[in-house]
Amino acid sequence: SIRGAAYLQAMATAFIVLRWIHLIAAAAWYGEVVTINFVLVPAVNRLPREQAPKVLFEIFPRIFKLASWLSATAVVSGIVLTTLKYRGTPELLWTTTAGILFSVGATLALALTFVHFVLEPRLDGMICTAANSQDIELSERVLWLLKLVPRVGLVVITLILWMMTVGAHGLAALGT
Repeated sequence: SIRGAAYLQAMATAFIVLRWIHLIAAAAWYGEVVTINFVLVPAVNRLPREQAPKVLFEIFPRIFKLASWLSATAVVSGIVLTTLKYRGTPELLWTTTAGILFSVGATLALALTFVHFVLEPRLDGMICTAANSQDIELSERVLWLLKLVPRVGLVVITLILWMMTVGAHGLAALGT
């Protein structure tokens, strides 16, 4: 029927729009983590130690919030897309190699998003305290954490992207 065809067309369009939202959020999230690792943290580490907390206070709370919301957008849109794609055959997510890779990648993305919403507010609080108190020892600890946490995040998000790409499109998507 015409009504059924219109519904299917609307659903296909909504799926495409949601997929673009998912891809843009995931790419922006990844790009932000790369920027933190290779631009922001090295730049802050070159500042005089008494200036670093003030710069961190101005920049990182915004960066943390952006990363949290980008990750949440990527994960929530990914959950909806996965539900729509596999609603008739969810067993493919745990019975095939591609499905297992996809599922592990999705689980890591969910865990990393949880870290964004739980760990980053604590780190943000440390940055605020260091900036307001001029505590050099706390500033050094914050700078050390800002070297470690984004590096671990970059490794995890790179694994997520690899697993999700291979899981969703197979090894052919990587040109192998």
